[in-house]
Amino acid sequence: MANEALTVFIPKEAVNDLTVRLSAWRAADRERVEAGRVIAEIETSKAVLELRAPAAGFLRRSLKAGSDVPVGSPLCFITQGVEEPVPEIETEAAAADEGSLVARLSRKAAELVKQHGIALERFAGKGLIRESDVLALLGQPAHGPACESAGAAEVAAKAVTCRREALPKAKVAEARYLLSGSNALASSVSVACPTRGLRAAAARHPEWGSSPAAAIVFEAARLLRKHPVFNAFYEDGAVNYYDEVNVGFAVDAGEGLKVPVIRDADKKDLGAIAREIQDLLLAYTSGEITLEAASGGTFTVTDLSGEGVLSFQPLINHRQSAILGVGAESLAPGSSSGSYQLILAFDHRLTEGRAAAQFLRDLRDKLSSYEDRNP
Repeated sequence: MANEALTVFIPKEAVNDLTVRLSAWRAADRERVEAGRVIAEIETSKAVLELRAPAAGFLRRSLKAGSDVPVGSPLCFITQGVEEPVPEIETEAAAADEGSLVARLSRKAAELVKQHGIALERFAGKGLIRESDVLALLGQPAHGPACESAGAAEVAAKAVTCRREALPKAKVAEARYLLSGSNALASSVSVACPTRGLRAAAARHPEWGSSPAAAIVFEAARLLRKHPVFNAFYEDGAVNYYDEVNVGFAVDAGEGLKVPVIRDADKKDLGAIAREIQDLLLAYTSGEITLEAASGGTFTVTDLSGEGVLSFQPLINHRQSAILGVGAESLAPGSSSGSYQLILAFDHRLTEGRAAAQFLRDLRDKLSSYEDRNP
């Protein structure tokens, strides 16, 4: 009779992470490894960790490097025989092109599923499967009224009952996208930019739709050629510079967060960018933003000035190194014009605050000069 495979789980060192990235395998599938040998590298929001074999045997891999894996879930197996059967590892997957999560199991849920031989198809569309979900399927009472926390070892309110409500599919997809960029070592700097320049320019250009977004995208795109590290991404210890400058601008006006993209923004004039932004905003309100229109961004602008937000911390998107935030105008007492904050969140693994501050100073100077010129 074959020995049972030994499961290697994702450890819970980074308790604030729900998922980690399997950045690299350090041993081949079915390769014999000794106890203590490094078999994989995982990347958390804080560090890259080495995982070691808990026992000698043959490494059995089911996941590809680059996969996102829930904390506390199985990563691989160690078997005593090279061809011994091992359980399937289920990770996040798309269901019927709807962007939902399928059969992602907590460790206790995975143990129960294996013990009772339950087909994972029974949980299709449920997202994260907890121990209580499996017990309910088996007709057995849960161990208590508390909510289970995905990926956290203990929580302060563990004994408190709660009401569970599924998130809209659009919000789940948004969370997956932003979590995939959460491995960045995020930092941010900000500068104050006078508003009078853009006020004057907006008065001359009603086609902007009373928004400074077109001018900000226009100027930022050109500066990314001067500061290419902010039009790049980190991967495997290297900086990867994009050949194109495709600027996405975040929109959330009641139809869910979308990030339509202005492609080759550094090559387009201000008028063309303004018209394209208006067209994309119209498509957003009509529910007609296509996947192509929201793909391929290399840098992002998020403007919360219309919401009266003075300052905030933007979240860096997947496979990007920076995002530019725009705050609302702040007026000094007795003044008719003030300033707004330009905030650059950036991946500190690729650059530092001084470079980010220089990018913002250059952008501020460009935008401030609009008062004295007719772009």
